[in-house]
Amino acid sequence: MKRFGASLAAFAFVVLVTPVLAGATAASKSITFHLVEKQIAFNFVDNPPRQGPNQPPLIGDQFSFTSDLMTKSGAHAGFLGATCTIATGGARTSGPCYGIFSFKGGQLMGMARANFFSNAPTEIAIMGGTGVYRGATGYVVSVSRGENSPYSDDTFHLELP
Repeated sequence: MKRFGASLAAFAFVVLVTPVLAGATAASKSITFHLVEKQIAFNFVDNPPRQGPNQPPLIGDQFSFTSDLMTKSGAHAGFLGATCTIATGGARTSGPCYGIFSFKGGQLMGMARANFFSNAPTEIAIMGGTGVYRGATGYVVSVSRGENSPYSDDTFHLELP
């Protein structure tokens, strides 16, 4: 009798759970889109000990910024608000950044370890979202247009449930 019960339980698992798991995988969709980011506000906080102007930031310094997000044709698509903390100071400054991409239909939450000394692309992990982006995962690749440019080109790669 125990063998029959175990077989029945295994059969029920295969029949009932497998379609749910397969459906969850099949129901998700991948989307990719491109936006232009233009920084519109920036603030740097030189926490003690203060190193003064024209010196690399030190551990514990912070900055925040706000950017407009636009389509390639220039239409407004949303905003980005982010805060970064210097975790490695000096000439090779880097640290974690946390930000929220806000769009008409919802928000995407992102996190990255940025290298502030380099114009190399930054890969931002998408950790979730709200509204139409609820349950989103994926990443954004942000490529600066140059050291003195307020523009970056952002490519979003998302998986939506």
